[in-house]
Amino acid sequence: MFPTEVNLGIGTWAWGDRLIWDYGRDYREEDLFASFRRCINDGIRFFSTSSSFAEGESELILGRFNAQTPVDLLIATKYVPRVWHLRRSDFMDSLKQSLLRLKLNKINIYQICPPVGRMTAARLAESSAEALDLGLIEQVGLSGFTLQQLDTFNEALSRFGYSISCLETPYNLLERSIETNGLLDFCRSQNIRVIAQQPLAMGMLTGKYNTEAPASGIRRQMMMRYYSPRMDILLRTMNHIGLENNGKNPAQVALNWIMSKGIVPLPGIKTLSQAIENTETVRWSMTKEQINLLDTLTGKSDIRMANEDDSLLDIAR
Repeated sequence: MFPTEVNLGIGTWAWGDRLIWDYGRDYREEDLFASFRRCINDGIRFFSTSSSFAEGESELILGRFNAQTPVDLLIATKYVPRVWHLRRSDFMDSLKQSLLRLKLNKINIYQICPPVGRMTAARLAESSAEALDLGLIEQVGLSGFTLQQLDTFNEALSRFGYSISCLETPYNLLERSIETNGLLDFCRSQNIRVIAQQPLAMGMLTGKYNTEAPASGIRRQMMMRYYSPRMDILLRTMNHIGLENNGKNPAQVALNWIMSKGIVPLPGIKTLSQAIENTETVRWSMTKEQINLLDTLTGKSDIRMANEDDSLLDIAR
């Protein structure tokens, strides 16, 4: 079962990534380590990575950091099925490679990405159960599953006597579809903890970017998936709420709103200042009136998302 006391995690998508996040130019490993160490000092223990992030570099970096840490971390990484993965042995090979990169004997949470090719939900569930039986993983999580895929996998895994620990899925003030498509209700009914990917909408909710001055390259394409005709008023409202809470910034307000829903936000960190901002989020709470205001402002009728590009989503896994 996903630990109930965990209410904030750290995503490591940007660790080692040069394609989207400019690793090696805007920040380096020493910057990441300073950020990591600050998170540890502030009591953050949950870190989520993926074998696909920077072709495994993210796992390698997290493994090096973890080896220098005296406290026990809650580490999650992802298995991303590929069309050339045909057998359970392909699943196990990928898992063992992640274990080597992370310098671990077992992974706390192994998060399975959606089925591809012969790696059906049933085969993924069977492979996950085998890894649990062997003690190579402690819990099974999912990442990016639809409701139908989640239901199928859940039923298949239950046949082996195991249950799903958590689901990572996009969720933020500009992407609230899990509230209406059945995913959130299903997870709550099955005691599956929801973890919010892209809690800051690729940076759109930090207030540092807007439609006139977005980020560049692939990140710009991903950021512009999030579109709201009321972006300006939303950011003004978030700034106002932040001022009412001892000067918190829009990013902290966005993360705190997610936490108010009982969902674990998973912001990324690249710099020490980001680590400080993120960890401060757990030390305060918005009022019900402030939460309701953001709920109303970002309701379904007010949010317009562009069509999702599946190829960009695959990069994020």
